[in-house]
Amino acid sequence: MDSTTQPTVERASTPVRDALPWLPSGLKDRADEGVGEGGTGGGTSHRARFRPEIQALRALAVSLVVAAHLWPNLVPGGYVGVDVFFAVSGFLITSLLVEEVIGSGRIGLVGFWARRARRILPAALVTLGVTAIATLILVPSHRWGAFLTEIVTSATYVENWRLAHTAVDYFAKADGISPVQHYWSLSVEEQFYLVWPLLLIGALALTRGRKPTTRVAALALAMGALTAISLAYSIIHTAADPRPAYFVTPTRAWEFGLGGLVALGLGAFIGRAPALVRVLIGWAGLAGILAAGFLYGPGTPFPGYAALLPILGTLAVIRAGTPVHRLAPTKLFAWRPIQTAGDLSYSLYLWHWPLLVLIPYAFEGISRGLLAGIVLELTVGLAWLSKRYVEDPVRKMPGLVRRPRRTLALAGLATGLVLLVPAAGAIQLHRELNADQQATKEVVSEHPRCFGAAARPPGGAPCVNPELAKEVVPTPVEASEAANATCQVVERLGRVRACAFGPPAAGAKETVALIGDSHASHWRAAFDAVAKKRGWHGLSVTHTGCPFSRATAALPQPERTACVQWNRDVQRWLERHPEIHRVFVAGHTGGDVVGHKGPDAFNAQVRGYERAWAALPNTVQELVVLRDTPKMRSATLDCVQKAMDAGDDPARACAVPRAIALEPDPAIPAASSGKAGRDVRAIDLTETLCDRRSCYPVVGGALTFKDVDHLTTVFSSTLGPYLDEAVQRLS
Repeated sequence: MDSTTQPTVERASTPVRDALPWLPSGLKDRADEGVGEGGTGGGTSHRARFRPEIQALRALAVSLVVAAHLWPNLVPGGYVGVDVFFAVSGFLITSLLVEEVIGSGRIGLVGFWARRARRILPAALVTLGVTAIATLILVPSHRWGAFLTEIVTSATYVENWRLAHTAVDYFAKADGISPVQHYWSLSVEEQFYLVWPLLLIGALALTRGRKPTTRVAALALAMGALTAISLAYSIIHTAADPRPAYFVTPTRAWEFGLGGLVALGLGAFIGRAPALVRVLIGWAGLAGILAAGFLYGPGTPFPGYAALLPILGTLAVIRAGTPVHRLAPTKLFAWRPIQTAGDLSYSLYLWHWPLLVLIPYAFEGISRGLLAGIVLELTVGLAWLSKRYVEDPVRKMPGLVRRPRRTLALAGLATGLVLLVPAAGAIQLHRELNADQQATKEVVSEHPRCFGAAARPPGGAPCVNPELAKEVVPTPVEASEAANATCQVVERLGRVRACAFGPPAAGAKETVALIGDSHASHWRAAFDAVAKKRGWHGLSVTHTGCPFSRATAALPQPERTACVQWNRDVQRWLERHPEIHRVFVAGHTGGDVVGHKGPDAFNAQVRGYERAWAALPNTVQELVVLRDTPKMRSATLDCVQKAMDAGDDPARACAVPRAIALEPDPAIPAASSGKAGRDVRAIDLTETLCDRRSCYPVVGGALTFKDVDHLTTVFSSTLGPYLDEAVQRLS
């Protein structure tokens, strides 16, 4: 390429090759690839040298990832396959960039980025486009907002940062998870491709005019420092905040960096070792990768120091190479099925996850075993088609190879075309949402008979209004897109955020507090009605996922520490409010306690409530426990949407057996134990949601839950009169 068209570094002198004798003398193009890139990318003009161990590592990596998703109990740590890809990419890309410096005296940024675009974008964009269209066809519209947003962030290669920002649990079950969540790793890889050559150019520019050996040493030193910093950050951040740490680029950069250091000579002595030693190192590397795949799991803090095992294993295999020895894995690496899997690894990675997520929407109730078989077969077929008709033709297209700027321009155009699909879906979703919101306002303003909780009044006969038989207010779309109930923060103390509801304090007869986790928050609309009727000034003090208890909830860090601190601050806050004599508490059921599991966890939760309540200031004279609400199935909103579309009764079609929906609430035995040192009573409004057999996602035309276990604001507000009656009975 003409040096006037691209940023460059100056021509390297011949002795640079002597300073880097371990560099591959021209990697074969098909090895110029990263996270699952199974084809060729092109990058040097030197004699090609095929690396079968690289292809074998890709085959192993994608096999681990796909197996972990299809059979998570079999390969619980298969996610380490992504780390194998990262290490391979760091090694190859660094090798190729330095080879380019040696061969041409420059790093052509535009040419490099164009090769990456030709290699990565065609299959990635086709997969995204097909997935976006399938989402609009198969997926209920209440999930469109989340899914289409992630398709956009995937197409723009910032998906990892979105998942980190929303603190997604990578190991959660696939139901409700985006079909493009796996693009987080491609986002990390693209960010590496963008930044890495710039770092190399910068490091070499700082040593312009120095001896080749000095420049190489400086490059290795700079790369080593960045790698060490990233590894240290990964270890610290993984321990402190594991969910976002799993996705963010700084916690993963060291994996590329170690691969780059190997390309610059780290461990070069292995290549000069006797064949038997290299054989042992190669097998040890494979064993390390497999050990991580089968012994790690969702509970393993990752990446952090745990990622060292698969990374070092990968680099050991690369350094050991393919020794000529009867005990070497060389023949295994060269076995045609493994090489084919390596060739297809990129497309295998791209296609398997959308299929796994979307097929259950097309075939409701499909068994896990059948789903795995279908996904595997379709993944292989689509991967072959992608490789044959998308990846290879675009990568080799002469007009693009010769004109890198055209490649980048067409890549931008293709990305824009793909983004038109989620844009169209977003427009349709916005229209549907506006119509649903208007319909909800009309129904609520009319105050229809038997609406919401009025259809199942506690202790009374069911109320039936035929006009509400197939009404659902709000719709699943509206419930999914609705923000949480507004919270007017009026006071802060440490981690406490107190929100006001009901009349202002100045004219109120009494000030009460509502304390707990998000299951206390979803009662706020009901309490607002009670407070207005009784002249109460209410203060809501809640913390998501954190019960008001002395038992330490088994939350990931830093949420666990924050929860403990919040509980302490609540006690301090109450001590500063001697005017509060009546406190209502609510919390979610289930979950573990640090040091306790199963039935023992339930007993620990009972004791935790008792201890927390006993520690309340003496000014709190009355404590009222709200029995926790039932839980729906995770796909209940999907069921409701399908029932609405089919004209069926969603309440009956999507009911959940009471024995499944209603878990024991440890706050109830704690309330009756007499160990709280004050008057503790309980309110149970389960009858508004359940009969003896089932609990319902729709009651009296009102959608009860906006997700698995949080009440909609509409239904919560209809609970107000019955909550008021229950409070009256306690007086």
